[in-house]
Amino acid sequence: MRCLRCTACDRVHQFDSGLYSCPFCSGILEVRYPHDYLVQAWKQTVESTRTGVWKYLTLLPIDNHEHIVTLSEGDTPLIKASALSSELGVKTFVKDETRNPTASFKDRPNSVALSRALELGAKTVAVASSGNAAGSLSAYAAKAKVPCVVAVPEDTPDSKLGQIVVFGSRVVKVRGTYSDAFTLIKEACKTHGWHNLTSVASANPYQLEGDKTAAYEICQQLSWKAPNWVAIPLGAGPLLVGAWKGFKELHELGVIGALPKMIGVQAEGCSPIVRAFKNGSSAVSPWQKPDTVAHSIADPLNGYPDDGSLTLKNIRESHGIAESVTDEEMLESVRLLAGTEGLFAEPSAAATIAVIKKLKSSGRIDSDDTVVPVVTGTGLKSIATVNVQNVPQVEAGDIQSLAKITHT
Repeated sequence: MRCLRCTACDRVHQFDSGLYSCPFCSGILEVRYPHDYLVQAWKQTVESTRTGVWKYLTLLPIDNHEHIVTLSEGDTPLIKASALSSELGVKTFVKDETRNPTASFKDRPNSVALSRALELGAKTVAVASSGNAAGSLSAYAAKAKVPCVVAVPEDTPDSKLGQIVVFGSRVVKVRGTYSDAFTLIKEACKTHGWHNLTSVASANPYQLEGDKTAAYEICQQLSWKAPNWVAIPLGAGPLLVGAWKGFKELHELGVIGALPKMIGVQAEGCSPIVRAFKNGSSAVSPWQKPDTVAHSIADPLNGYPDDGSLTLKNIRESHGIAESVTDEEMLESVRLLAGTEGLFAEPSAAATIAVIKKLKSSGRIDSDDTVVPVVTGTGLKSIATVNVQNVPQVEAGDIQSLAKITHT
């Protein structure tokens, strides 16, 4: 039956233990399904009439269906990006996670993790977040009528903070980085018995099970084939770890014939996983001082570098690549994605477009390859990165000035 396996010491724990980390070594746990269980669960999934993330109910770590909290997340489009493909020189399908209820991929893991937390008897949930995860969890907690405590870094944009506040969460700004917010929530959960739903694997093993549904959808949308490459932005990297788990499960079931290579992309101003990849190290060391406009992935991993090491291990297992991009490359890719496909991404989400361009130019991606960049969050939450200062002004009824300015 299902179990929890420690990725560090390899000990196996009962699934119904409700553990969030290994009690022997404090290692990261992952939910494991025996092959026979997977086969039967997949059969039920194929026959299911459910939609979104929960169409994969039998492959998710929930027993009591009454505890499921959903806002109709998942079933996001995979866009055949013809114009963008021409610009990048490689066949590109954009997985648009901005279409989720709170406009980021975080709705997938939060729906699953909160449902599991309620099944385990949670009375209060808590999260450390750079913005998207907290906005998402706040919405789901409001739906479930469960108190939610949020800690965000002090530089969190108001556009993200507003989404958190409107759902009624108890939110504080923490002086320092995302890692400082993470440490505060981790200790508070220990002290008060709150359930930690921070979206890193070391905090919660059930989040990854929601993340893996993105992989299921990508393969289904490609007629049950995996692309050659999947590009995902990285803070600590739970989406990449979860997606890779999903691809492997489909491969084990024989649903897909080959596995994709995973591309993990970080901002040049905060790239601890990329640094370890390029140095040939198996262990990720914390980044000292993040300096990037990509707030969503500005995670220095200070205090929990094992999350980064697990992500690094998954990238290498897939024969993939970890690469960084500059702020300028991300902002250029925000404009490129908007101008070619009409999709507005925040800088960290557009990093996947920037990295494809970089890897294609260097010859590491071939023109015949199929690539799926996962666009993880909307640019409407990072509107300050778009320059609107130079928008001209005309008098009402001044058609000549309008024509002159617009060159028509």
